[in-house]
Amino acid sequence: MIRYCSQKQRLLAEFEWPFQTALDKHNRWGKLSQCIPWDALAEGYYQDLGDTQGRPTKDAHLVIGAVIIKHKLCLSDRETVAQIQENAYLQYFVGLPGYQMEAPFVPSLFVEIRKRMGPSVFDVFQTAIIDTVEGMKEKQKTTGKKADQDDDEPPSVSGGGPQNDEVEHQGKLILDATVAPQAIRYPTDLSLLNEAREHSERIIDELYPKTGGEQKPRTCREEARKAFPAVVKQRRPSAKERRRRIKQQLQYLRRNWATSNVC
Repeated sequence: MIRYCSQKQRLLAEFEWPFQTALDKHNRWGKLSQCIPWDALAEGYYQDLGDTQGRPTKDAHLVIGAVIIKHKLCLSDRETVAQIQENAYLQYFVGLPGYQMEAPFVPSLFVEIRKRMGPSVFDVFQTAIIDTVEGMKEKQKTTGKKADQDDDEPPSVSGGGPQNDEVEHQGKLILDATVAPQAIRYPTDLSLLNEAREHSERIIDELYPKTGGEQKPRTCREEARKAFPAVVKQRRPSAKERRRRIKQQLQYLRRNWATSNVC
């Protein structure tokens, strides 16, 4: 169930702080918080949630801010929650009304957040951030003034220096360090040796007709083809069995290599 009240990001001076020393208004998290379109990001985060059913969710400002902190600082789930609990500027960044000693949520909540934030949610985030950046650029053009990062003006949306007019996006972004591609073969060494053996057999098949030999060299390919699945189909082959099969494939490959050199 959605539980979010749209509100303008409060000033850093309005953040409740139990100590006499005032917070630094030039802090990077305070500047970054002022230029992020929180309401637009919250709309994308809540797009697949119901208004009347389910448990009340954590505030979108808190969740999105925690995700930004996690990936900006390259922290684990537990460390992200601990940093927010210990740092007043981070608590201000995630939208808390004042400094609190307890953790804002348990680290295991990040698991549900990652499940909820699919490609469609990040597409909305990207569109909202791009629109905000374009609006800032248009405002600078109309006023004829350039934002100074050393003054009270907020930094760019990414938290870094000024944005270039032309940005080329290349490659694929993986947003979580725990995510890994699934197309990984195992056992890796044995699979690569089997592929190398098959390539060597094809090389022999192509070179032999050009040599004019009377008898084609033996490669034991039928025996090698049976040896490879014998260990791959096992759920948990022993280390001794894997070493034996790797040695066997190396012998097949060494023999084929010598034969191809003769051809």
